[in-house]
Amino acid sequence: MQPERQSLIRSLFEEYIEMYASRDPRLTEEFSENFSGYTGGGDFLVRDRNEWVKITRQDFSQVTGRISIEMLDLSMQDLSTDIVLVTAYFHIHLPIPDHFLARETARLVLVFRLESDHWKIVHSGISIPYSSVGENEVYPIRQLEERNRELAALVEERTRELEEVNEKLEVQSNTDWLTGISNRRGFDFVLTQE
Repeated sequence: MQPERQSLIRSLFEEYIEMYASRDPRLTEEFSENFSGYTGGGDFLVRDRNEWVKITRQDFSQVTGRISIEMLDLSMQDLSTDIVLVTAYFHIHLPIPDHFLARETARLVLVFRLESDHWKIVHSGISIPYSSVGENEVYPIRQLEERNRELAALVEERTRELEEVNEKLEVQSNTDWLTGISNRRGFDFVLTQE
């Protein structure tokens, strides 16, 4: 591949990644009228540009903060004078406490076509190895939030149990086990308080 074509393909991809990572709504202007694509959480091919714009906006509203893309590998193909293709493998770092995607490898395939002197995205397909994506979700955030609520409730329950055990231990350490009355330690504690 000629260096200038390689540079062109890389710049098209890098512009896409920057706009996607920064959640730039202008990205939707880069989709061709003849667009097709599929999302990592979807199980259907989108053949309508307006539907893809809706999915992209949904993605951006679900995760509003900048995301980080950790590139692992990139393949560029110059298919013809007006069509180029990029396949990228990467980790996605979302701006949320749970780093579930950071450990998974995502694959993105982008096809760009030159239309009226401007390169447009005619296909986007992403594969992300996760399941349990809810309706109207691009990432399984609701499942993560539910899991975090369950973990928070468990931590609260365990904390309460520990507080109860500590109170019992405090009573036992200040009470004679045979008579049930205050021992010397309990007496010293009360005396100090008085």
